[in-house]
Order: sequence, then structure tokens, then C-alpha cells
Amino acid sequence: MFGKILIILTVLFGLLSTILYLVSYKKDHLRKLGRIFYYLMTAGIVGASIYLLANILGHNFQFTYIWEYSSTELQNYFLVASFYSGQQGSFMLWMIVLAIVGLFLINGTKNNGYESLAMGFFTSIIFYIALILIFKSPFDYVWETFSGEGLEAGFMPANGRGLNPILQNYWITIHPPILFIGYSMMAVPFVLALAALIKKEYKTWIDILMPWALSGTAILGLGIMLGGFWAYETLGWGGFWAWDPVENSSLIPWMIAVALVHTLMVQRRTGGLIKTNLILGMLSFIFVVYATFLTRSGILGDTSVHSFVTPGAIVYTMLIFFQITYLGLGIFYIAYRFKDINKYLSKTTIKDFSKEYSLTLGSILILAMAAIVIMGTSWPAVAELFGQQKVAIEISVYDKFGTVFAIVFLLINGFSLYQKWMIGNLKDVFGKIILPFIASALLVVLLAFMGLDSFNFILLTFAAVFSLLTNLEFLIRNLAKNPKKLGPYLSHFGVAFLILGTVASGGYEATQQIRLTENQTKSAFGYDFTFIGKNRIEQEFKDREKYRYNVSIKKGNEEKVVGPIIYWSDFNEWKSPFLEPGVFVKVEKDIYLAPKAVEAAHTSPEAYLRKAESTLVPIDSSLRISITGFDFDQVSGVRGNTAVIGTILKTQFADESSRADTLYSMLDVTTWESQPNWYQIPDTEVEISMIRLVRDMNDVQNTKAHLVFKKAGMPEPEPMEIFTFDVTIKPFINLVWLGTILIVVGFLLPISKYTAKGRKNNITQE
Repeated sequence: MFGKILIILTVLFGLLSTILYLVSYKKDHLRKLGRIFYYLMTAGIVGASIYLLANILGHNFQFTYIWEYSSTELQNYFLVASFYSGQQGSFMLWMIVLAIVGLFLINGTKNNGYESLAMGFFTSIIFYIALILIFKSPFDYVWETFSGEGLEAGFMPANGRGLNPILQNYWITIHPPILFIGYSMMAVPFVLALAALIKKEYKTWIDILMPWALSGTAILGLGIMLGGFWAYETLGWGGFWAWDPVENSSLIPWMIAVALVHTLMVQRRTGGLIKTNLILGMLSFIFVVYATFLTRSGILGDTSVHSFVTPGAIVYTMLIFFQITYLGLGIFYIAYRFKDINKYLSKTTIKDFSKEYSLTLGSILILAMAAIVIMGTSWPAVAELFGQQKVAIEISVYDKFGTVFAIVFLLINGFSLYQKWMIGNLKDVFGKIILPFIASALLVVLLAFMGLDSFNFILLTFAAVFSLLTNLEFLIRNLAKNPKKLGPYLSHFGVAFLILGTVASGGYEATQQIRLTENQTKSAFGYDFTFIGKNRIEQEFKDREKYRYNVSIKKGNEEKVVGPIIYWSDFNEWKSPFLEPGVFVKVEKDIYLAPKAVEAAHTSPEAYLRKAESTLVPIDSSLRISITGFDFDQVSGVRGNTAVIGTILKTQFADESSRADTLYSMLDVTTWESQPNWYQIPDTEVEISMIRLVRDMNDVQNTKAHLVFKKAGMPEPEPMEIFTFDVTIKPFINLVWLGTILIVVGFLLPISKYTAKGRKNNITQE
């Protein structure tokens, strides 16, 4: 009850702060009161968060949310992460981060006349999220949630369900908070744009906005790519980006923010693109709200591994109104001020083939790609509305458009560096780009001789190298005399590296599957892989059985042991294993080991037979056996994951006589494997068992039976474990991570410069 009271107080204080702040635009004496209620609202959020966290750490499973997402088996840092692992907790995290960002926004706007309106709209966002938490509360008790099961008030389960094992990684303590900081900072351009429209200050607001736009873009981009790195390092997908609809939904606001940063630069230098910046400033947050709806409404539950479950009709409706409210506000004020803005437009137009011309063109390309991502991401929901099958768009669609846009964008980027503001002189520019152009072409020709064979990749690599070389020239020029100007060149460097890394690692990766018993060695890609045994880890936890499968990777004097992980957990009732890859990180490539399966290997003599094939019995060459058919009649009696299948066997003796027998095996229908069920062939010393069906889904006639043999009465040989994993060579994957870091640093570097300019241009309200 205490937690719910704190949420209700947060809603109340948020509503009062919103109203007082907005009214104070005309009645300034109420602004301090609005600020006081903002502080009270923040105190309410902090209090509710501390209360929830304390109950999580205290294992109070009376709360349904804590029972669903934590357990006594979790380490403390995972207990802290379980705070935001569900719908309600992630809303709480977003609210906390928003409240903190709001404190900085108060400080950044209180002396320039923007506090009343900016904070009024900003606080309304927190109010709305708090309102959702009244209907989707993390403080519901289990006897309230499961009221139909007759639980008595005060009942507390002995333990919680625990955190999804896939999420039990240190990245869960880093990635979500950073992503939510980025989301929260996207709200600032939105509220400043609304405030600018109301105040009719279409030019000065960008001085306040620029540091926020740069830092928000940097942090959101960092959060997105940390998620990609998490997926690559831990989840075993083998890649860092899958164009999953929920992944895309976080990418869209970032792409809009990147375009905004470029168009803001154009407005600062030329006075143009005023409407564009107001619209982009609002869109960056509106698509955060859209991402929230896609992720949390359950609408993408069938097409995304990241989606939350359906939150219920009330919250679903509230999420829709969340979008309509802020989209409606943006449309209304843009339409209301549309004609008025024209009066303030600079008489300066964008000169053809000037720097601002190229920056605008580059921004259009980014927005066009964002539009494709929006359509692809929304397609599952749209298809369902029109009665079509709810499926995600093919990844190849994004790849095709992305390749074309990236090539043009990189070329424009390199070209624009030599252009001048408000002067269009192509002849001068062509004279300057000729050297990097030729150098890029020569390098790509060399790479083509080394194996770069795809036409798209050749063009993409040429464009990336061209961008790299041109930015390098300007980086060197400014390195000593003006380090604050290095940001754009570093970011462009990062984009080029990111694309080169994607081309190399994605286009030229190679995979081979290896099956090893302990101490067995096999070679692939010039390396020797030896399975040197497994060791159980995290034995202190009783809800899991977790093993590290140690594989030695050796080439010449170079050797590295990596440990892919396979484990089973109470979380899915031990139905299927969880898999984590092992990675040998090298400068020029990663050797990526993705575990696939462990199975028992029988040391008994064995044979594989299709229907109508025959072979001599390995332990008695006077006998020949063949398979005449399979008895699938009992498959209809499948129970759970098992089914009994009969293998109809014909045995031919040395005297040409024969007999027919049926071997029955209880197979696991997920693996089509069975423990040996030994059958002694009458009048022989041979025991035989069918332990696996090797199925051919394309041609059932090619399905083979795996047979094993032993002498009658002899003990069963001890099975050996076979560890199966995929080895993938990922060339230059480190360029992807390096590129990401450079992009983020490039956005962060100029913040101090623009903060100083914004401070200088401040308009004192008093």
C-alpha cells in the first residue's frame, strides 16, 4: 500500500507541477511553485523506487512483480537489475531518469525564459508514466493478482520465478539504464520545440537545444550499440543487429536525432530549415513514444524476442493516448504557427552545391532510411489490421535500402568537407577531392584482388574509404589548432569504420560446425580445436546446472582457451538448454564459438541404415541386417516430448535363412534420440538397439536409423559426451565497436563549445 500511495502522490505532484509550470508562462510568480511540486514529484519517484528496491533486496515475494522477476538465487547486482526487468519496473526506471534529466533542464532553462513551458510539457510526460503505474503497479500483491486461486492476504511464495537466464549478464546493469537516459534526453528537443513555437522564438531556441541534441544522440546511440554488443557477446546470435522490430524502434529516434544535429548546424550558419528543426525536434521524442507503444503493448509479441507481453486493455489504451497526446500537441502547434514562422525565415536561401546543401541532402537520406525502418517495423502491426499474416519484414529489405543510402551518404560526407557555407563552387571541390578519390579507388582495386568480390560491397567499401580519407585530412588539420572541432570528423570516422566492419564481418564471415568428444581435436580455418573438458560453474545456485565447455584454439605457438556455456534452469523447467558463445578476440578477427548441442556418444560398434539398405553386423560378420520399414503407428500416441517408434529389422544368417524383428525405441521428438533399448537377436550373441533417427525433411526415404551393437550379456559401454558448436570467423568485427565509440565521442566532443555559446546567448528572464 505504501508504494501505491507514493505513486499516487507522484501523479498528484506531477499534475500540479505541470499545471503550475504552464500557467506560470503568463503568471511568473507561480513558476517557483511549479518547481517546488516538481521536486516533490521527484521525491515521490525516488521514494517509490527505494521502497521497491528494498523489497526486491529483502525478497518480499508478496509483491507479484518481485515474485515474477527475482528470486533468492540471484546475485545482488541481478537483484538490482530485476528492478527494471519487467514492464512496471522499466516504467519506474524511465520515470527516475526523466526526473533527473528534468533537474538538469530546470538548471538549463531557468535563466533564459524557457523553464515554464519546457518544464510544463516535460513534467507532463512524467505525470503520464506515473499514471500508467497506477493501473500497472509494481506494488500489487500476489493474492490480488491471483485472486481466483484463493490465496489468503499476507501469503508469500517461498521463492520467486527469477530473472530470465538470458538476461543474467552484467550488460543488463549497463545497457537498459543508458538506453533510458537516451530516451529521456530525446524529450528535451520536443519540449523546447513546443516552447519555441508558443514563444515565437524560432531561432534562439537552437542555442539551448544544441548541447541536449548532441548529448542525447550520443547516449542513445551508445545504448543501442551496447545492446548490440550484448547480443553478440552473450546471446549467441552471431551478430550485433538483427533488424528486430523492437531493436528498430530504438534506432528510429536516434536516426531522427542524427538528422536533427545536422539540420541544426545548417540553421545556425544560414538561418534556414527553421520548420525542419522544429518538426525533427518533436519527432525524435514522438518516435520514442511510438517505440514505447510497440515494445510494451504486446503488439509485436509474435515477431520480436524483445517485446513485453500484453499489458492489459487499460494500459494498452493509455499507451495509444500517450502517442496521440504528444503527436497531437506537435501537429497542433506546428500548424498554428506555420504562417507565423515564415515571417522569421531568413532571406538567405540554401545555395545549390554549398555545404548546407550537402548537409541537408545527407539529412534527407538519413530520414529516408528512418522512414523505411518505420514502415518495416510497423508492418507486423499494420498487416494484422488488414487481416494479413503478422510477420516481420525480411532483413534483406533493410540491407538493400541501407546499402544504397550508406553509399550515397558517405560520398556526400566526403564531398561536403571541401564545400563552403553559402557558396556553391563545384569546380573548386572537384579539384580537392581528386586525390582521396583516386586513393580510395586504388585501395578498393587492391581489396578486389584480395577477395572483395560483391559489387555492393565494392561500392560500399569505396565510399567508406573515401569518407575515411577525407575526414582524416581535416582531422589532422584541426588536431593541434582547434581540438574542439574534431567531433564531426571523429563521428564520420566512426560511421566509416562501422560500415567497413559490417561489410567485412557480415559479408565475409565463414562458419563450420565441429563435433568433438573430450580430448579430440579437429581443424577448421587453419586452427586446431580441442575440447579439453567441462567444468561446472555457479554451483552455489540450486536453480540451474551450468557448465563451461572449454575449447583450446591453437595455431602454431598461439593458443587460447575459450569457454562457451551451456546450462539448464528452473526458469523454463529444464525443457531446453540456454547457450552462450565463447569468443577468441583478435585484432583482425574474432573466432566465435556458438554452442549448438551436447549429446551422448556411444562407443559401441555402430551402423547407419536407410530403409532397404543392409550391412554386416560389426561384431559378427556371419550376420547381415537390413531395415525393411518403420512402425510409426505409435507416434500418434506421443506423450509430451517422447514417442515410441519401431524399426523393422531383417536378419540374414550364414545359411541364407532370415528372420524379422522389430526394435522399439522411445525417442525424444525434439532430438529424435533415445537411450539404448537392447534387443538380443534370437539364436545369436548379438544385442542391437536403434538410438537415433537421422531425419531428412526433404526426402523421407533418406531418413537413417542409427544402430548400435554389443555382445549379449556384456555391460553397456559408458557413453561419451559430444560437444557440437559452430566456429565462425568474423573478419574485422572490431571495426564495428571502434566505429561506435568514435561516433559517440564525436557527438560528445563539441558539447562544451555549444554549451558556452548557449550560455552567452541566454536571455535573462528576470
